[in-house]
Amino acid sequence: MDLLLLAISLFVLGAVVLFVLAIGKRESRSRFVEARLKSFRQDEKPPDDEESGDAFRPKQSYSGIPILSSLIAKMSGSEALALQLERAGVPLRVGEFYMIRGVAACALFLAPLIFGFSIFNLFVSLVLGAVGYMAPWKWLTHKRDKRTERINAQLVDMLGMVSNSIKSGYGLMQSLDFAGGQLPAPLGLELRRMLREATLGMTSEAALAAMGERINSKDLDLVLTAINIQRAVGGNLSEILDKVAYTMRERERIRGDIATLTSQQRLTGIVVGGLPFFMFAVFMVMSPDYMSVFLTENIGRIILLVAAGLEVLGYLAMKKIMAIEI
Repeated sequence: MDLLLLAISLFVLGAVVLFVLAIGKRESRSRFVEARLKSFRQDEKPPDDEESGDAFRPKQSYSGIPILSSLIAKMSGSEALALQLERAGVPLRVGEFYMIRGVAACALFLAPLIFGFSIFNLFVSLVLGAVGYMAPWKWLTHKRDKRTERINAQLVDMLGMVSNSIKSGYGLMQSLDFAGGQLPAPLGLELRRMLREATLGMTSEAALAAMGERINSKDLDLVLTAINIQRAVGGNLSEILDKVAYTMRERERIRGDIATLTSQQRLTGIVVGGLPFFMFAVFMVMSPDYMSVFLTENIGRIILLVAAGLEVLGYLAMKKIMAIEI
């Protein structure tokens, strides 16, 4: 009962903290505009300042509460986490993401202890707590990768629009403005943000570099490199972009061929990985007394934990084998 009250208290505390963060997040519009414009003033550091690794990014607000924001700013990895949230397109601040990880870890850590305290339950709590802490990060990386894939799929269309606009006599930024108005999110949103930053005072090179840093796509880096080389040595930009688009289409075709050739292996991995869980459920229905030893005896519980660990290792191994870089 004491553990149940402790769990309820922690949940109430988490709810109160999240409510305070939500109240602090309601900043006035004038402060937001002032903070955005301040990063583009002439007296700020130039974009190519070598003292800062994130010279293209404005100063982040890690929480709606100023004191908490300053504490999080002193933590190592806060700026990198803010960049990952931006790349994933997740509208969360660093403090809010830390809060989600902490609440998930505490909830899963306390769940087994509610049923009784023992060495085995404590070990399970530690494992589940680690899973709860890492699960939001795994979700974030998945969102980031999916967003990057959608942007890569839109790049060929963007290059076609930009190339045709340049052939019609428009400049590069005007062509990107046209493409940003025609393309949907996420690439269209990033293009419009890049143009807005260029309008507020950034140079076009710095705005393009900031967009490349936010997206972190190898295909987009190829496009930006081609644009920078053309600006440095000259040449027909529309022809260069057409060649880059052709290269991307070929890479996408190769990725499709690889996905087709490895589809059988992926299906085999899913079947083999899910077979133990299916058979365990079948035997539990057919003979629950026979299978109850895995749930009531310590040796059975240890076997289940070892089997679950081997399942995870097998999944990671197959994922590593199937990851073919193009």
